[in-house]
Amino acid sequence: MDVQLLSRVLQPGGLVWPGDPSLGVEQVYDLSRGDACNAFVLHLFGHYGTHVDGPRHFNPEGPTLAELPAETFLYRSVALIDLPCCDEQCIRPEDLQRALPKSWLYDLVMIRTGFGALRDAQPERYVHRSPYLSPESARMITDELPTVRALAVDTLSVGAVGHPEENCETHRILCGAGRQDGRFVLIYEDVRMDHLGTTPLRVWGLPLLVEGLDSAPVVMIAEL
Repeated sequence: MDVQLLSRVLQPGGLVWPGDPSLGVEQVYDLSRGDACNAFVLHLFGHYGTHVDGPRHFNPEGPTLAELPAETFLYRSVALIDLPCCDEQCIRPEDLQRALPKSWLYDLVMIRTGFGALRDAQPERYVHRSPYLSPESARMITDELPTVRALAVDTLSVGAVGHPEENCETHRILCGAGRQDGRFVLIYEDVRMDHLGTTPLRVWGLPLLVEGLDSAPVVMIAEL
């Protein structure tokens, strides 16, 4: 079995959406000081690094992550689609329709724009010039792809810094705001995909479970 890590290794001072807090690490016990062990306190923002946006993020009626059953975070039918994008390109429904496989059903759609490869080399571009998913594309996923339970992107967000209205609307749609049927699609953001040579057989996207949280950092693993 070939297992690949899709989540980023967290470190203080890492990339964040403008205005969001970074990671703080405080050592409480230190073997070098004569303490019995090493131990740390983490000051961790729920949307830091590779993370999942749950329905409560933009939907006041949606469940929190801790309220979702464990199988919610395991995906057995994965579509990894390549959509090479330029700066601030809007991903529209026709782009998804051309790229999505037609012959089988899937529960996780992974969109690889190529921007993930720029994260370390061009961090400013990665944060401020990334492509983004249009609200119409979000609506297509929720309305026309009923087996899809989650979406993953190799960008900092499904939205873009320079397009705040579209960003919020896309999140609202995927989080199920205003729907009567309870449907939502989980959103995995800042996911590592550039190293994947083939579509994963299965993916686990396991969030830190804290009561009341809308979203949380994840350990995301792919079985190839």
